[in-house]
Amino acid sequence: MLVVDDYHDGAEAISMFLSLSGYETRFVLSGREVAGAITAWTPEIALLEINMPGMDGFGVARQLRDNPRTQDILIIAFTAQDLSAVWRHGIAAGFDGYCQKAGTPDVLIHFLSQMCR
Repeated sequence: MLVVDDYHDGAEAISMFLSLSGYETRFVLSGREVAGAITAWTPEIALLEINMPGMDGFGVARQLRDNPRTQDILIIAFTAQDLSAVWRHGIAAGFDGYCQKAGTPDVLIHFLSQMCR
């Protein structure tokens, strides 16, 4: 799983939690770092923050959908933004799902287990 979030402590913490939950996880701190991260490794899931400087989560999702190696991965918006603020643009960008950051990490694990069925 690739975690993309510009907040270092949050990206590191969620990546560690996901790793402890059995996911092979890597993180990058900007949308612009995604291209380099996927050159030698293709994640099955991308967990994207929406609000990031430079390339936001919508831009990252479009980039992943346009790449033949990542066009079919599961792309999840993982953000503090409300669903209604994200979903209309998220569908157009290619998101498969949405999970709000406000919940505990267990909520994310449950959400991922439901999405991966």
